Amino acid sequence: MKWSKEDIELVEKFIEIKNKGYYCDGAQLTQVYNRVLEKNVNVTNCGTCLRVRVGELEAALNQFKALSEKTKQEEVNNEPKEENNEPVEQKKRVGRPKKNS
Repeated sequence: MKWSKEDIELVEKFIEIKNKGYYCDGAQLTQVYNRVLEKNVNVTNCGTCLRVRVGELEAALNQFKALSEKTKQEEVNNEPKEENNEPVEQKKRVGRPKKNS
């Protein structure tokens, strides 16, 4: 699967349109569908077919987001922790000096 920022935005828009009960532009949806899922299906105006394609894109997008989130978490967890090798300064004493008897 190949996802660009534009593809993610378009698929999210398609999902929003589907959830409102409307149908997306068949040509644009099929173009994104073929590009992202690396398929070669023909353009259709069949409402059920369009909803199924949006559903497949939605599932693929959720899978992509989960995988990218998991990858980010692994990168954060695998970063080497920086060691502080700087010399430690002795604490400065604050207050009145001790009386010498």
